[in-house]
Amino acid sequence: MLQHFVEEDVSLLFVSQTKPTLHYMGKILPEISAYPRIMHAHENHVEISIIYSGTSQYLIGDRKLLIQPGDIIIYNSGVAHDELSGPEAQIGSYFFAIGDIALQGLRPNALVADNVTPVFHIGQGFQTLLDLCETMLQQMEQHSQWTKYLLHFETQALLEIVWRSIYHERSPQEGKNQYYLGQKIKEYIDAHYREPISIKDICSDLGLSESYVSHTFKDMLGYSPMQYALRCKIGEAQTLLISTDYSITEIARMVGFDAQSHFNQRFIKFVGISPSRFRKNYRNR
Repeated sequence: MLQHFVEEDVSLLFVSQTKPTLHYMGKILPEISAYPRIMHAHENHVEISIIYSGTSQYLIGDRKLLIQPGDIIIYNSGVAHDELSGPEAQIGSYFFAIGDIALQGLRPNALVADNVTPVFHIGQGFQTLLDLCETMLQQMEQHSQWTKYLLHFETQALLEIVWRSIYHERSPQEGKNQYYLGQKIKEYIDAHYREPISIKDICSDLGLSESYVSHTFKDMLGYSPMQYALRCKIGEAQTLLISTDYSITEIARMVGFDAQSHFNQRFIKFVGISPSRFRKNYRNR
């Protein structure tokens, strides 16, 4: 017989003022990431993404960042992000949406300060984290009377591992606020992308020249203002397709398209499949 003794004192680094709640979780297989998740944000929770395969660049807030296996990505609530995967850059990942996070010195539902680069790399111990992710996924799929209790404590363990990776094993680097005007343009588009805005509207409302707006914004994000606005529309449409029962016609109208045919064309161009197939892929997995 082998008898193992458990360490008596466990010092927790992650301490929230409220009880964090796991809203949903899942696993994205590399081949599914060929149909990318376009610009979107999560208003009521933090999303943690754990990358296990593939390399690409993601647009998170106002930064384009290299993503690779072993990375943990923290999407604070309200932070728009564009997961630039596709047939040539397939990404395998686990994702966890966790709400009711209240940490001293941070706004609600934030795991890092908004000016900190939100990508952290784990070296030693990454396989243990993947094992935990797979265990939680299996429990969610095999749902039993004990699932909610097990997932509650495993979510705490996940947050503890992530917290140590962020704050204990390495020091996050604060991002520099290099693109103030670019950020103002981004904020304007984030607030108005569902409306029929044009580059002239942006320039007029912000009091800037068209060439200056276009060059400043593209230097910061890699997209023109109108390309960014369109990605916001498609990303919001993906969220509605996944999380609501609105018809595709209604969703097209809600995100600012006058005609469903135009919406379908743009969606296929950016995502690679039709809106109806995208909805079916997410709801059947």
